[in-house]
Amino acid sequence: MERKAGMAGLVAVTILLVLIAAFFCVGTVMSRTDLDARELEEYYLAKEQELTREIRETLEAKGFENSGVMVTRVVETDGSRLYTVTVHHSRIDDMCEEEREKLLEELKAISFTDDRCSFFYQFLLDE
Repeated sequence: MERKAGMAGLVAVTILLVLIAAFFCVGTVMSRTDLDARELEEYYLAKEQELTREIRETLEAKGFENSGVMVTRVVETDGSRLYTVTVHHSRIDDMCEEEREKLLEELKAISFTDDRCSFFYQFLLDE
């Protein structure tokens, strides 16, 4: 009888230890996934800030000081990102369509290389 009770106790302790080990393994994997997501978000945030800075510098070099530059993003469920870059300046409103298109093409050349990202550029006009 004592032997059966001892064996049952050993089995119970073994099961308990296996469950505890599984719990900590899952916790470690989950925290690593969260860390990876945070690291990825920090990476993209730095890229977005660099993109905004480069666009502002390009516009200032062309005489469009204090331009409004807004970069918005949509993150799809698969992790891909769609960026919309909207630029506003009163002098852009006064430009002819051909000049705007030329400026837009120059701005489109400013982006960061990432296969999972696509970019759309536009002007916000007060017309």
